[in-house]
Amino acid sequence: MGIIARIKKQFVRFLDFRPRDETDYYVFLWWSVSRRLAMAAVVVTGVFCLFLIWSSKPAGLLVQHAEKAYRYNSLFLKFATGKVRILGKSGYTAYVGDVEGGTVKGKGTLYGIQGNVVYEGEFDDNAYNGEGKYYSEGAQLLYEGAFRDNCYCGAGKLYRENGMLWYEGNFDRGFMEGEGALYDTAQQEIYSGSFRHGRILYQELIGRSTSELAGRYRGAREIYMGDGIYCVYMKDIDAIYFGADKSNTLEEEFLVSGLYVLASDICLGGEPSGDIAQLNGFFGTPVYEGNTVLDAEDEIALNTMCGLTGRDVLYGKAGYRENPVYDDVMEVSGFDRDYQAYIYVYENEGVLYTFFCRDKESGFDFYRIE
Repeated sequence: MGIIARIKKQFVRFLDFRPRDETDYYVFLWWSVSRRLAMAAVVVTGVFCLFLIWSSKPAGLLVQHAEKAYRYNSLFLKFATGKVRILGKSGYTAYVGDVEGGTVKGKGTLYGIQGNVVYEGEFDDNAYNGEGKYYSEGAQLLYEGAFRDNCYCGAGKLYRENGMLWYEGNFDRGFMEGEGALYDTAQQEIYSGSFRHGRILYQELIGRSTSELAGRYRGAREIYMGDGIYCVYMKDIDAIYFGADKSNTLEEEFLVSGLYVLASDICLGGEPSGDIAQLNGFFGTPVYEGNTVLDAEDEIALNTMCGLTGRDVLYGKAGYRENPVYDDVMEVSGFDRDYQAYIYVYENEGVLYTFFCRDKESGFDFYRIE
């Protein structure tokens, strides 16, 4: 018999899994398994395991980098410690930096699928923890400072989309919280004070003197004055304060009696709300609910809100007269004493909140605190 014929015969015998007698079986309890079939299964399993190990081995054996490179689902990554490069699902570089026991920990840089930097700084437990910088998709710095579990937390700075500083101060769970300062587009500080859930804590301004308030707010303003009227529109923080005359005291200045916030929502328990039902749920039963005639300060706030939004709020602008005295000072008179609005008044922690609405349960256009 020729060599080729012998090889062919052995190959056929190898592929023939059919047992011929009892010696061709493995017996296990009540089962009998073909020896050749079992051997083939072992070979196939071994080849499959070798394939898995090859596919999850460090990618650095394929691509030369200064750091060891691993695919994101690599078995070896779970045991890696030191500086590594982690590749995303499509093969792009997703992370370069420190790991410890397979967990991202230490300093590193996270990249987007387009190669843009998303975050660079300190990590712990696969999250932003420590000092770092967060960027937009266009590689613009949006925030730098302290992080905790991927959220802004601690001292930091927020930037506008054009890269200009907007806020510097404290954060908590991603919100401006505690003491901080706002900046205009010229990088000049316009306001410093307390923040809660990402918004100015306007309540702390009530009862302060105008000189104290001038130390907190340094932005653009408009002053409205008339018979017993003194209002200041703080343009950069969308608020108007009104004062009570103290000229009969040694201070010879005004105290801030109350403040209008020119916004159609309010932050309650960390969530913005412009719904009356939510107001009732947070504040409880209103102290007063119904129609009321607007006073002079209310009308000034109404007209300012109309100008700010470019639309008529409540029932349109009030018809009082304005006489410019200086560029930013107006003398006002001739108020409409019949202008009405539907209001909800609540009391909370010693502060009175008045919400001005078109009609009952319609949502509010702005509110006053005093």
